[in-house]
Amino acid sequence: MMKWVWLGVACLGSGWVWAAPPVINLYTLDYPPFVIRDSPQSPQRGIAVELVQQALSHAGLRGQFVDLPWKRAQLQVMSEEDGCLMPLTRSPRRDGQYRWVGLIDDSSHSLFVSAGSTLQLHSLADLKGLRVVALLGSSMAEWLRLHQVTFSELATTEDAYRELSLGVANVWAVHSAVARYLVKKQGTSAVPIREAMRLQDTGIYLACGKRMPDEVAQRLGTALKQLRDEGAVARLMAKYLD
Repeated sequence: MMKWVWLGVACLGSGWVWAAPPVINLYTLDYPPFVIRDSPQSPQRGIAVELVQQALSHAGLRGQFVDLPWKRAQLQVMSEEDGCLMPLTRSPRRDGQYRWVGLIDDSSHSLFVSAGSTLQLHSLADLKGLRVVALLGSSMAEWLRLHQVTFSELATTEDAYRELSLGVANVWAVHSAVARYLVKKQGTSAVPIREAMRLQDTGIYLACGKRMPDEVAQRLGTALKQLRDEGAVARLMAKYLD
């Protein structure tokens, strides 16, 4: 019997010890509004953080956040039984590398421009000669590269929004929920933006290592689906975006 099962017991001397569930290592990327860290010392928060914490509780599992550079974390999870990435966008290149345990958000990859811009985008050919920006190492950058779009990668989503706001960039390629959050965060000083072109529907997931035991993945996946069905995701989206 696997060591994580709640009902497994071991005899130690004259007493019985109940086997503890595994501790899930959670590797995160600072990706507001899904994962937000206001400072290096502050606890993580955000849509994905709150949702996964609720799912772990529902599934009778424990989790701990582990700080690693994002690219290293993606490799680390592949070798672990109890490691997960959040949030991770599902893509053809990544599809066979992880267990896609539970959907966190289904939004879109879109192209945004300043609300006052006269740009009209009907196809990727319309991007020729424009400065397009995207987050470094993101699935959005991967998509643009695959479709041979010339673009610049920036270190943070805030950098990308700032360039668009200042007119340094013409187009921002980003998840729609991320764009909405960053505009809201600026408050009354925000430069309004508009969605000029939707590129594709996409899903943001809790993605775990393929070595994770089936029972653990199923418990966690079931808990996430139940929370979605009960409206937890919609409430969290409203909390951070409205």
